[in-house]
Amino acid sequence: MKIADISLSRTNLSQQVADHLEEVILSSPTSRVSEKLPSEMALAKQYNVSRPIIREAMKLLQERGLLTLKNGSGAYVTRPETDTVMNAVSRIMQVDNISAEELTQMRGILELSSVDLAVQYITDEQVEEMREILSSFADTSLPLKQRVSLDEAFHIAIAKAGKNNLLVMFITVLTSLLREYMGKGILVDGGVEDAIKRHWEIFYALEKRDAKAAHKAMVDHLRVSSENVMEFDKQGIHPSRKAEKRS
Repeated sequence: MKIADISLSRTNLSQQVADHLEEVILSSPTSRVSEKLPSEMALAKQYNVSRPIIREAMKLLQERGLLTLKNGSGAYVTRPETDTVMNAVSRIMQVDNISAEELTQMRGILELSSVDLAVQYITDEQVEEMREILSSFADTSLPLKQRVSLDEAFHIAIAKAGKNNLLVMFITVLTSLLREYMGKGILVDGGVEDAIKRHWEIFYALEKRDAKAAHKAMVDHLRVSSENVMEFDKQGIHPSRKAEKRS
């Protein structure tokens, strides 16, 4: 990794170093995941700052999900995990007072685009992967956490079938943010059976490569899911208590 000379102002040095290293990592054609960065001493000399400044810059990059720090080994380039993106989005939602309604609207936009792409590009191997997920999902005795996890996996599998990596990331973040929401929809009376039925309807349409049926099945699934969540909220019972009662 080649780090060009840079002139730093004498304020917020660690922030400046972190920003410059981030630019190097993201723009360098030779930068690769798991690549080791130069040592603290080498970077301190390169930037003409103290090692504590470099150490603080590394921590900032670790928080951004771009570095992994290994004791006694050094700093390595890494790919930001979904949780890093999810936490950032979650903080933005709280600061900007983004409502749950806006989040579910965004879900509709992304999920419909996802299924529309998937029906065009889905492979037989991906069909079988979805079948396996739904075969497990069809077990009505599953605990809530496992059911929601399989629900997430199915929707992420649809996104992957569409061959758009950015959409896969957005769907993965979205489903992570909607775990409690998805749990509510399942916990209403008849919610489990309805979820199983509607997921299979999406699957069968994808298996047949029927674009119109796949789109409609996703529209119906999202609509009924929203209605189930509203019904659950009317009951005024916390999801964890409802889950405990069911189990």
